[in-house]
Amino acid sequence: MRAIKTVLILASMFAVTACSSSPSNLRSFEDGASRMTRPLSNSETRSLIARSSDHQKVGNPYVVAGLRYVPRRDDDYDEVGIGSWYGPNFHGRPTANGEVFDQHQMTAAHTTLPIPSIAEVTNLENGRSVIVRVNDRGPFVDDRIIDLSRAAAEELDYRSRGLARVRVRYLGPAHAGGEPPARTHSAQGGGRTMPAPVPTAAAQPQSTAPQQQFAGAERFSVQLGAFGVRGNAENLRARVADLGDAWIEESVSNGRPLFRVYLGRWSSEQAAANAVSQLTSYGIYDSRIVSIG
Repeated sequence: MRAIKTVLILASMFAVTACSSSPSNLRSFEDGASRMTRPLSNSETRSLIARSSDHQKVGNPYVVAGLRYVPRRDDDYDEVGIGSWYGPNFHGRPTANGEVFDQHQMTAAHTTLPIPSIAEVTNLENGRSVIVRVNDRGPFVDDRIIDLSRAAAEELDYRSRGLARVRVRYLGPAHAGGEPPARTHSAQGGGRTMPAPVPTAAAQPQSTAPQQQFAGAERFSVQLGAFGVRGNAENLRARVADLGDAWIEESVSNGRPLFRVYLGRWSSEQAAANAVSQLTSYGIYDSRIVSIG
């Protein structure tokens, strides 16, 4: 009888423990789906990497906003810099390698890595890491080294701020036509131990981005373009003046002046998205929504 009583007590203890030990890093997201996240296992990460890189496209050197980019294969790529994100205004559009961009998938854009690739991105401000499929080119703004999808930025907890200091590591070629990694992250301090990163010039912000200029509740603006000549930026601002408040932000990138044109300061992302739709009638198709505070 005493043995039966002991078993019942132990069983009740296990039940209480099970109810109180659910992972603390599980959460749902704004897109309406109940997405529960957890860290990817080593075997899951390995399964994302292709054995051959023959299908990868490195691409030729190209110039954007007066800056020259040279895509190359670098199996040891490991860089620290500023990460940004892109979402609604590119959702459903083709990526650089012909895939369809889905802001709710774990993908990213990079200026020089071969595509498609698998990379690990770590938010150095909170220790959270994600695995992403690199299938697009960008970002072409200042010292930013990677543009994450909205989902990936949410996992790293910087979507609302727009920017974060990140570390990007190349893991290997992605499968041709493969699916992006599952929406998941590693909790703070829960990732594998990595050697200390070597700071690069990209890790030093060269300008004050609009995200840092406005205090208070989160607001949104639309970036219309970036130019090496101020006159071109002034012309674009004049074209959209009847749509609302448009302004030019001047910064320096690689020792050269860069003039970025922005439109509006909205309290909701949807309002900014509506402006993006209006811009198409002005012949502007490559604008992007940014968080400015």
